[in-house]
Amino acid sequence: MSLFSFMFGGCSKQSPAPMAMNDKELLVRGWSDTELRQILGDFQRLSGGRLSVNFSTEIHTNDGASLRVTFPTDIPSVDFCFLVNYVQYPKGFDLPSRTILVAGRATINSDFLPSDHSLVGRRILVYIPSDDRQYDEVFAQVDGQSYEFPFTRTGFKLAQAPRLPVGVSDLK
Repeated sequence: MSLFSFMFGGCSKQSPAPMAMNDKELLVRGWSDTELRQILGDFQRLSGGRLSVNFSTEIHTNDGASLRVTFPTDIPSVDFCFLVNYVQYPKGFDLPSRTILVAGRATINSDFLPSDHSLVGRRILVYIPSDDRQYDEVFAQVDGQSYEFPFTRTGFKLAQAPRLPVGVSDLK
């Protein structure tokens, strides 16, 4: 069963399709351009070869306070979720003295959700939940429904509460 099949409660007897999202972008507030480049480089090194050899990122300044990262050669969707978490909690940075806000946006592709194709083409928002104490999970929203993805298990599950951090909706 694919990651998004878990996420939306569907199941299929066909071979599982990979989680597929396109148009991925990472929105970040609180890191400088230089710091974000270092964090992205560290993530790529720590990926242990999971990312393609031609993996690359582009950083764009949005409103002076936030940065937008795009992926010219794409990034696997699971790694995209891991990256949202890593940019929030990178190794080797003084986190207690910073206010960091990270979110990922993507369009859901048709290569997954065998039981719920109604979400194909919809936008998904991936974020770190407010009051996070786990440090190893992300949440997501699609059409107002919230899901959680603890990295200790396979796939998303319905969330009891959205735990949407203040300011995530304002990231551009």
